Amino acid sequence: MKGAAYMEMGRQLLVGVDLGRDFAQISYYDKKIYEPVPVGIPEGEDRIYEIPFALLVNPNTNEWLWKTKKNIELGGYTLIDNILDKISGEEKFQAGSYIFRTKDVVKKFMIKLLSLLKEYFPNETILKLVITVPKREPAVVDMLKSVGVSLGIENDRMVVFGRKQSYMYYAVSQSKELWANNVGLFEYDEDGLKYTNLTVDKRTLPYIVGTDTQDLSHIMSYEALEENQDIEYMFLNTANTILHKKMVTTIYVTGKGFEKAWATEALRKLCNGRRVFRGQNLFTKGACYAARALTEEEKLKEFIFLDDDMLTSDISITTYHDAKIHDVVLARAGTLWSDIDASIDIIPDNEDEIQITDRNILSRETRAHILSLSGFAARENKMTRFTVRIRFADRNTCIVTLKDNGFGEFSPSTNRIWERYIKLDAQDNAKQG
Repeated sequence: MKGAAYMEMGRQLLVGVDLGRDFAQISYYDKKIYEPVPVGIPEGEDRIYEIPFALLVNPNTNEWLWKTKKNIELGGYTLIDNILDKISGEEKFQAGSYIFRTKDVVKKFMIKLLSLLKEYFPNETILKLVITVPKREPAVVDMLKSVGVSLGIENDRMVVFGRKQSYMYYAVSQSKELWANNVGLFEYDEDGLKYTNLTVDKRTLPYIVGTDTQDLSHIMSYEALEENQDIEYMFLNTANTILHKKMVTTIYVTGKGFEKAWATEALRKLCNGRRVFRGQNLFTKGACYAARALTEEEKLKEFIFLDDDMLTSDISITTYHDAKIHDVVLARAGTLWSDIDASIDIIPDNEDEIQITDRNILSRETRAHILSLSGFAARENKMTRFTVRIRFADRNTCIVTLKDNGFGEFSPSTNRIWERYIKLDAQDNAKQG
C-alpha cells in the first residue's frame, strides 16, 4: 500500500493502537474504503503485524531495535520485554546490567510504532489516537497520556480505552445485520477464557450499547491448552452453556489460544445458526473506528456506549443568554468519566445560585442540583465572573469547582475556590473550602 494513493496532502490521521501483554498492533482509518488498515514492520518482503511489545537496546550507542529474530541474532543488545507490566510498576527498572526509566522506554516504543505511519503518510499528523489496553488502570492511562503529551499529542487528541470499549466500537461499526441481535466475544490467552456479551438496545434513540463480561478461566485455563487436554470439547461445552437461551447470532473470537489447530473444527461447530469470525486485530481496528467516531460527531449520535468506565448521565448547567434560557451540556453520557474536565465562565445576573442538572439516560430521570453562591464577595450586579469546572472522582461522583475571577480591574478576584461533590446515584455530599 505504498505510493501516492496514500499521500494526500493535508490529511490528518485517525489511528488505533492495541497494546497487549506480548504484542502491539497499529492501524489507520482509510477514508476511501471506510475501514481500518493494519500497519506492520518490514521483514524481507513480508510484514509483521503482531509487533512484539519489546525492544532491543545497545546502551553504548543508544540504538533501539525491534525485537525480531533477525535483530536478536545480531547480538550485543539488551532485551527489554514485558513493557506493559512495567508501565504499572516502578518508575525505573533493571534490564541486564542497566537501569532504565519506564517512561523513556515507553516513549521510545511509541515513537518507533507511530513512525511506521510515515512510510504511507510522510507529511500528515495524527488527528485522533485511540490506544487500547487489556485493563484500563489509572497508572497505565496516566503513563500513556504523559508519553503522548511529550510526543506532541495532547489529551484532546488521544484517548486510552480498555479492550471492552474497543470491542463495542468494532461490533457496531460492522454491517447492521451483524448486531441485529446480541454479539459475543470469546478471548483466549494466558489469562484463560473470557466471554463478553454485547447488547444494543434499539428501544431508545440513540441506541444504548452495553456489555457484560464473564471470566471463564476457572473452567478453561490456558494451561489446559498446554497440557493437551480435550480443549475442543471443553470449549464447545463451555460456549454452548454460555450461549444457551441467548439470542447471539454473531460471534468473534480472538487471542493466541484460538490460533491452534483445534479451534478450526470447534468454531465450525459453533457456526450452527451463527456467524463466527476469528482474527487477532479486532482491538486495533476497534480503536480505529473509535478514533473516527470521536472525531466525526455525527458518528456518535446513533449510539451511546456504556460500561463501568463510562458516564451514564448528561451533565448540564442552566444559563441565560440572548434573552433565552439554555442548558449547556458539560459532559455527555457514554464518555469516559476519568477523561472529563470541562469548564464554563458565567456572570450571575441578580442570582445567588447556579443549577447543575443530571439526566440519566438509563432511568430517564432528571435531577436538578441547586448550588448556592453565598459566601463569595458581595459585588454590584454583573460584576463577578465565575469559572464553573466539572470533573469526576468516580463514575457517580461529580466534582463541581467554582472559582471567583472578579471582573477585571473593576472588581479584583478574591481567588476563592468553592467545591461541591454531587452524587449522581444518591443524596449530595457537600464540601466547601
